[in-house]
Amino acid sequence: MEYRLFIANQTLHILFDDPHTWRGRIFRSADGLEAFFSNRVCLEHLIEGLVGRRVWPQYRKQVLTIFEQFQVN
Repeated sequence: MEYRLFIANQTLHILFDDPHTWRGRIFRSADGLEAFFSNRVCLEHLIEGLVGRRVWPQYRKQVLTIFEQFQVN
């Protein structure tokens, strides 16, 4: 399962290993940076790092709302 997030002028691709777990990879399109996550909190922290700590607070609530739409248990 794959999702794309458009945050702070960045495109992030989230690829889940299994559609029933919060495990997978995240890619930043601009430079190809890739990171792995093993749970939802980890994914949230990776997104914070990829978009920047200063910008993250204004997008956090929006991202968490999007997470609720993901069909992942």
